[in-house]
Amino acid sequence: MSFFRSATAPELIEATAQLLNLPRSGTGPGLHRMLHLLHDVRQSPWWHNLEAIKITGSKGKGSTSALISAILRELGITSGLYTSPHLVQFGERIQVAGSPISVGDLVRGVHAVLRSREEYEALYPGDRIGAFEIFTAIALRHFAASRVTTIVSEAGIGGRYDSTRVISGGVVALTSVELEHTTLLGKSLDFIAFDKADLCPDGGTIVAGVVASDLLRRLQGYCDVRRIELIPVASSASVSPPVYRDGPMQFSMTCDGIDFGVLSSRLQGEHQAWNTALAVTTLRRWLARTGRSTSDETLKIAVREAVRTIEWPGRFQRVWTNPEVIMDVGHTPQSVRGVARTMRLVYPNRRILLVTGVSADKDAAGMLQELLPAADAVICTQACHKGMPVQDVVDLCRQIRPDLLLESRGRIEDAVDAALDQASQDEMVVLIAGGLFLAVEAAVHLHGGDPRALRFF
Repeated sequence: MSFFRSATAPELIEATAQLLNLPRSGTGPGLHRMLHLLHDVRQSPWWHNLEAIKITGSKGKGSTSALISAILRELGITSGLYTSPHLVQFGERIQVAGSPISVGDLVRGVHAVLRSREEYEALYPGDRIGAFEIFTAIALRHFAASRVTTIVSEAGIGGRYDSTRVISGGVVALTSVELEHTTLLGKSLDFIAFDKADLCPDGGTIVAGVVASDLLRRLQGYCDVRRIELIPVASSASVSPPVYRDGPMQFSMTCDGIDFGVLSSRLQGEHQAWNTALAVTTLRRWLARTGRSTSDETLKIAVREAVRTIEWPGRFQRVWTNPEVIMDVGHTPQSVRGVARTMRLVYPNRRILLVTGVSADKDAAGMLQELLPAADAVICTQACHKGMPVQDVVDLCRQIRPDLLLESRGRIEDAVDAALDQASQDEMVVLIAGGLFLAVEAAVHLHGGDPRALRFF
């Protein structure tokens, strides 16, 4: 699987190193800095006519963004797709019509935006530009040069001060709301939801995914004050419980009274069925807002084909076939809960070998509480990047499930190799889960790469 093989072009390696060595955060809110980095782009007619689709939420942003972009492509509408983080190569974050930014365009974009950064910080030495601001400016400059019809843009954190807020667009998808980044967004679900809602301008539309009804009630009040239309996806769409067979997941879906019939999706899990409904509902609002007339039949065909063909790496992805190995980059208890549930539904009669390790700054106990019930055996390990010490993972596993057959390997490579051997002998399915770093490092090793050579942000 070539996706997990790192590129070796020297100019790409140098440009990526420049980007990933940038300071993570700027000096406080940076919307004014974003406007500086985009000064020339903002003078163009393309920018003034832009009506983007913006995505925020605690989880599901990437899948929802990719689904919307894929449906647009099937409708013949060229879009730029901006997501984060990347798994292997930085260019994954910036795509046009399904293709990642080329090495040449990325290198030119890096040089141009870093020059603009130097000019700004020379004028205002106390005002530092952060990495995500640079990433967003590179993406938007590339989309402007490509003259895409629209942009599907995933927020970094929240919405109120997120770099993507400078992008014009009155339709926003809010995928979910969880307690996250509380030092930046607030210490309650209400504050976090309101911050994310501010990605939408006054008078716009927010389509909300699966969000608790009581929180939706309070968010409705906030949206009413700002004259924002709030559409809970559950009020306009329905999905059937998914059916899992060899390969794609199948489910039925209706949105806004349109019956899409049985859809076949490579994305696995009930949450992905709801992400599909959210994507379609959001896209219909964008089509209406931009005055694009699309027949129900044309939309049905586009949705069916997009859902059938879309792949979104790292989300319940089969990365090896003999034995079967599934990896998932979820890194919150809520995310891995869906992974564990889907694993048991997809493989109801198979024994599952879990390879796990958690980043030192994540809720390890919460994630292991969700993952371990799905496992018949576990190999604990430690990611090269920010991994919690393997003995700490072992201790937590023993506290949660003292009955579980458990081994440990200090190196991720050794853990993966041991899992392949054991799964082959015992006819088990391997699940690699516990965090983005762990899952990607394991997949890269599986495909002959060096996990220690990866550069994350």
